Amino acid sequence: MQWESVHQGAQTAGDAQAAPAAPRQRLRRGEGGRRQLVTATASVAAAIPLMLGAAAIGRAHWGAVLVWAPLSMAMSLFAWAALQLGWTQRWRDPALTAPQVAWSIGSTAACYAMLGPLRGAALPMLALALLFGFFALPAATVRRLAAWTLAVYASTMLLMAHWQPGRYPPAEEVIHFSVLLLTVPVMALLATRMSELRARLGRQKSELEEALARIRELAACDELTGLHNRRRGTEALQVHRARALRHGGTFVVAMVDIDHFKAINDRHGHAGGDAVLRAFADIAGRSVRTGDTLARWGGEEFLVVYETEEPGAASAAAERLRRSASELVVELPDGSSTRLTVSVGLASWRSGEPVEVLIARADRALYRAKSEGRNRVVTD
Repeated sequence: MQWESVHQGAQTAGDAQAAPAAPRQRLRRGEGGRRQLVTATASVAAAIPLMLGAAAIGRAHWGAVLVWAPLSMAMSLFAWAALQLGWTQRWRDPALTAPQVAWSIGSTAACYAMLGPLRGAALPMLALALLFGFFALPAATVRRLAAWTLAVYASTMLLMAHWQPGRYPPAEEVIHFSVLLLTVPVMALLATRMSELRARLGRQKSELEEALARIRELAACDELTGLHNRRRGTEALQVHRARALRHGGTFVVAMVDIDHFKAINDRHGHAGGDAVLRAFADIAGRSVRTGDTLARWGGEEFLVVYETEEPGAASAAAERLRRSASELVVELPDGSSTRLTVSVGLASWRSGEPVEVLIARADRALYRAKSEGRNRVVTD
């Protein structure tokens, strides 16, 4: 069908954009993953000087801090390695954001358990870990992490109040946990709404991209025949010329005109003329090859760009198109039928020649074909 040839023509015009979409998406995910990793690593690393300071003033045990520090960085280092080696490149979350947040929650809970009277400093660290992940993760994951946070801190506070009630008075732990019980679900709720907003914006963006793609398609499409319009035909010519300049070789242009089209319009009305145009567009679309471009140039004129370096091959293809048109019987809306013929003018691109000059030569050949009796192919 003509749509197959139209699609091939669009591929020709879009040659510079041949990169597959999936690798681009993976690349964007990889870049986003690296940004996530930088943020996560920085937020974890920021806690280490604080813990070293607490150990220096005797508020935390040196041995415990020196064990905690590398363990707190372990997940970030693993995520870095996994992303660099490409293990997670195809994943939706290549930075392993959820595992990192879960690990950071446990790491801050360990800080809470080590700091004693300074344990309140662990809560801002927890908030930093939650903010890093909550507003970048799906709502269901956020809810699971919120539950994990409350469970880990409830366990830590209960154990420390039981083991060291002097440093972790039970009444104070109840107050601390009450603060978490108020703030963590609220943060999760806000993050959930943000996630829903992102999802809605993503859907709207996708719908907008689809609408824009449809607009671009319509802008490049002839409404009556479904072929490329003159604008897209001109773009295809420029692409073929640029490719020929870059790689050498040539290509051939055919200007095709339906003979006596005005008489068909006069005899059968515009509806009859439209039926003839659609019938010819259909047969022409089925005759062009992969890589060739077919466009409606205007009125009853059509443009074919043959992607071949052999003028003889293009001439044979144009002759097949002329013969197919002459064998076509078009059924018209008024119940009658008509036959048609076409005249074709061919011109091969000459090195360095502007597109306008090439079209003018093909037009000149078409004029000769019509003046010599129509229903023929003439080469400039």
